[in-house]
Amino acid sequence: MRKITTDCYKDYIDWAKKNTADRLYPLSIAEGYQTGDIYVNDGDEITSVFFWHYCGFGFISGTPSKSFLQEISALEGSRRLFLITNDTNVIGFFSDRYYDISNRFEFEWAGEFKPIPVNEEFSVEPITEDNIYKIKGRIVPSFSWESSEQFFKNGFGYVAVKNKDICAVAFGAVSSEEVDIGVETYEEYRRKGLSAALASKMCEHILKDGKKPLWSCAEVNEGSRRTALKVGFKLAQVNKMIKVKEQ
Repeated sequence: MRKITTDCYKDYIDWAKKNTADRLYPLSIAEGYQTGDIYVNDGDEITSVFFWHYCGFGFISGTPSKSFLQEISALEGSRRLFLITNDTNVIGFFSDRYYDISNRFEFEWAGEFKPIPVNEEFSVEPITEDNIYKIKGRIVPSFSWESSEQFFKNGFGYVAVKNKDICAVAFGAVSSEEVDIGVETYEEYRRKGLSAALASKMCEHILKDGKKPLWSCAEVNEGSRRTALKVGFKLAQVNKMIKVKEQ
């Protein structure tokens, strides 16, 4: 397996588009919107391409050999690796080695935008240079964006605010065609509709940009699933998420 230099990433846009589990994250790397690594199999003919996003999500396009999968499982680095796939051969390879495997729900836009206003106690504001460092929690821009400069150049997001305190956040991973929405409401402000209101605002922004909103979450995240359906998504497919390496 060999690593591709960043100046050649655009050569792998078509490979990213062929990914059957998720095109967005591979495309975000190949198109240069977000940070990540690209690896290909050894040899003159490319049969497998591995995209490893900055956030730790990994995707394989093509027909990987066992040796290619073994090399992926042995990759070292400072970030985690969660493979997202619907390839039965990949799933079987890691299942035989007792890796932690779970279901990941992938939602697609149902085609009708229904605005969801925020609770009158709160206001919705864009993420700016003044408030980005006030965002806390697990789902924050730095989860999938290498730097705030990269985020403001290629991405966007919103926060729900009460008395100048940030109560919830939404932002996305970005390709030229799609935006995958991530939302988190801080525990003390949950059950007030903030996630749905911010997700709705994100969808409005994405659609005005001429892109397609996407949503994905772990099967066990029932709250995220309910929010997706409420905002206007429908379940498209169920992929597997394989925990290959912790951070």
